[in-house]
Amino acid sequence: MLLAALVAVGLVVAIVVILVAVLPSSSGGQGPLVAKTNGTLGVAQAAAIGQAISVSGLLIVQNTGDHAVVLDRVELIGLQRGIYRGAYIRPFPPKHGIPFTSALSYRVPRDGRTMPGATVASHAQALIVIGLTAQRGQHQWARADIIYHDRDATYRRQAAFAGAVCAPFKKYLKSCDPPGFAKPK
Repeated sequence: MLLAALVAVGLVVAIVVILVAVLPSSSGGQGPLVAKTNGTLGVAQAAAIGQAISVSGLLIVQNTGDHAVVLDRVELIGLQRGIYRGAYIRPFPPKHGIPFTSALSYRVPRDGRTMPGATVASHAQALIVIGLTAQRGQHQWARADIIYHDRDATYRRQAAFAGAVCAPFKKYLKSCDPPGFAKPK
């Protein structure tokens, strides 16, 4: 009985050691990627029910590290499931065109790179564009968390980027507001 218990404990220890050695580490910090926001950015877009939209609000990130980082995903904190479509990055400052805050489409341009897997070179900047699908009602998020990795470490960078997507278009044309950005009455 004692031998069986020792074998079981040894097996558990071996599994933990293997998991620690194999799984990528998490730094617990926000890492070398910096969100270049001055205060909180807020975007809002009214759209037709089911319409794809893009929002960026000039959500710019900079890699301050000495290695390229790989962007895995963006999580919009507070946004219900089924609205987030995906995200991509563009070089910043852009070579062609001007950055935008929202558009009534979601299409990755030629100079865009989709997540997961988009990289930001060492000391470079990138503009993050988020794709959403409008659903009935006003749907808001309070901030954006950017999940990325630098070699074996995984990070979560919090960005002060709030927003809303509202549908149907006519009902919310003048009343679609990100949280904390309501227009004065």
